[in-house]
Formats: sequence, structure tokens, C-alpha cells
Amino acid sequence: MLGIILSAILVLIMQPTNTPLTFSIADSLRNIPQEEWDKLFEKDLIESYGYQKTLEESGLQEFSFKYLLARRSYSISAIIPFFITEFPLTTLIDGAMHKIADKFKDCSRLKLIFIGSITTEELYFGISKEEDFGLLMDGALEKISRLCKEEKVAGIVFYNLSWRHKALAEYLKEKGYIEMESLPGTIIEIQAPSIEKYIDTLSKNTRKDLKKKLKRSSAQAELTTVIREDIDGIVDEIFKLYMNNFDDSSVHFEVLTPEFFRRIFQNMPGQVKLFVTYDKKKIVAFNLCLIKGNFCIDKFIGLDSELALKYHLYFTTLYHNLDWCIKNGIRFYQPGATDYHPKMRFGAKLIPLFVYSKAFNPMLNYFVKTIARFIQPKNLDTSYKLICDPEKKIFRQD
Repeated sequence: MLGIILSAILVLIMQPTNTPLTFSIADSLRNIPQEEWDKLFEKDLIESYGYQKTLEESGLQEFSFKYLLARRSYSISAIIPFFITEFPLTTLIDGAMHKIADKFKDCSRLKLIFIGSITTEELYFGISKEEDFGLLMDGALEKISRLCKEEKVAGIVFYNLSWRHKALAEYLKEKGYIEMESLPGTIIEIQAPSIEKYIDTLSKNTRKDLKKKLKRSSAQAELTTVIREDIDGIVDEIFKLYMNNFDDSSVHFEVLTPEFFRRIFQNMPGQVKLFVTYDKKKIVAFNLCLIKGNFCIDKFIGLDSELALKYHLYFTTLYHNLDWCIKNGIRFYQPGATDYHPKMRFGAKLIPLFVYSKAFNPMLNYFVKTIARFIQPKNLDTSYKLICDPEKKIFRQD
């Protein structure tokens, strides 16, 4: 009798590898145990469970967050975050035409599913290495396509694919998805033992210009930086500075909420640092940074619009942040996308990113394919035009 019971238990243990995959869609991260998430996502990933939880809890009304789950028996084999939003096509227009096009924003919206998460540096998903990638993606896309019909979604967009997603990119091309270049990310690899030694590695003109800016700034202001791991008592001031930067930028996808800034400290303890820059007692700048291991993502920045140029706040805060990273053993500093020229002068390299899209309406799909070659980073962010030959600046992690 005992032998029969043990045999039955053994069959149950071995069965999951032979059972078929089933697919479902979760409407909230609350339906996914964190331990299941952590099994599938990279351990050194900064924008992981806590970051996604923050997005969900921040009251971002324009986005409906969901998760494609693949299960084999009772075990989760894949978690693919995605969201549904009404995307205004005018977002793709920059320069003089943007203000004109923005008037037609409401009538240019398409309801789309984006595979990935808003504001993350690139596309992140968790898939078990034991699964056949192609077969799993076939089932995942079939499930998401059915949701598209139910929700009357116009198409699917995989966005911010990097060099890490070679297999996914090849798969999507075979499925007829249209490739478009996206705004690249940036990264600075720090090998110098001090900020002075690091600045010495920059060009002569950059060193000279930076020294002038720092000298002028110190002559006009009494800037000090406080590093905090909470936002208690200053959330309104920080959010106001964030909105200054948001309003000054013509490249918009999402606008965060004050609740986001509160929640991120709760959901990512020990991984979030707020660099708050004061001129005497007045907050004039901030950098919200995500830190794990030897990586620092300078995620969100805010500057006093009246003092930013006068005090050269962008340069002074970037200088301070790099100094802090060097002193704390941070090797890789990611200052984010857009506003490329000053970042490249500070030694940043580009991380090329790509978007793959497919519309369900053949005519719409043909239209997207036709205009894809015109939708380039240099047309979305004018600072990108100053950068030559970006293919030579692809970052590869050792």
C-alpha cells in the first residue's frame, strides 16, 4: 500500500513537465505571489516587482495594467507584463509641428496593448528557461489577441527591446511585426577612482565648459545636496519640480502622480534614494535614483525652471551624482533617455532600443509600415540629431 502511495506521489511530481501550458491574464500584481515573480525575473533587475507594484498603486488613470501568465500544472512558467492605453499618434511628432498636432491629440488616439511596463528602461518579462520560447510566445500572443478582440484594441506593440531581446526580435519579425527604432537609453560606465579623475577622461572642451559652469554656480548660489530615503514633508515641492521638466519636454507618454513618489519608497525599501538639491533652504532640484548592486538608474529629475539655467542645475546635479556613485562603488550610471547632448559629453554611451508593432486592420498595418521609416529618434527628440553614428555606441555588459 505504501509503495502505491509513493508511486502516485512520484507521478504527481513528474507530471508538470508533461502537462500542457495554460494561459491566463491577471488584472493585478496582487494575484501573483512575489516569490513566483522572483523565480522568473533576473535577480539583479532593479525595476522589478516593487517598481511594478508602485505603477499599479499610483492612480495612473490612462493605463490598465495586466499580466499574461503561462502555467504548467500549478507552476508559473512565464509572466509578461503589459498595459492597455489609448495612445495619441501625435506623440510621435516633435518640433514645430508638435504644437499644431497636439490640438488633434484626442481624435488621433488608438487603443493599443503595449507589452512591457511604462517608464522602465527596457522591456522586461520572465520566462522559464525550461520552456520552448517559440511555443510559449505562440500561446501568449493567441491569448492576448483574444483579449484585443474583447477590448476592441487596434494592435499590439512590443516596445523598448534591447540587444538582450534578440530571440524575441527574430520571433516578432517572423510573425509580421514592423520594426521601428525607438529613443535610445544611455549609460555611463565609471572606472575612475575619483570624480576628478573621471572628468579628466572627458574632452578638453567639456572639461573647460564644466569647470566654468561649476564656478559660476558656486558664485551665485549656496547649493547643497541632501540624500534621503523618504519623501516625507516635501512631496508637493518634488512633484512641482517634476512637472516643470514634464512641461518643458515635448516627448510625453505618461505623467506620474504624487502618489507614485510616495509609493516607490514604500515598495522599494533600500533601493530608492532621493538627491535633493537646496539653494539655502529652497529646493531647486531633485534626482530620484534606483540603486541595486553596482547599477544606479537616475530615474526622474526635476529642476526649478527659473533657476535651472542660471545655476546650471543639470550639470551641477549630474556632477554630484557621478561623484556619489564613484564614492559608493557604483560602476554603471544610467541617466535615461532624451536630452542626449549633455549626457554624451559626460561620457554616456547609447543603448539602442526598438519597437515592434502589428495592427489588426490590414490598412492600418500598411499605414504604420509606410510611415515607420519616418518615425525615428531624431524626429522625436531634436537633441538626438547632434549624435553621429549611434551604432558604434552600443553598450554590452560584461
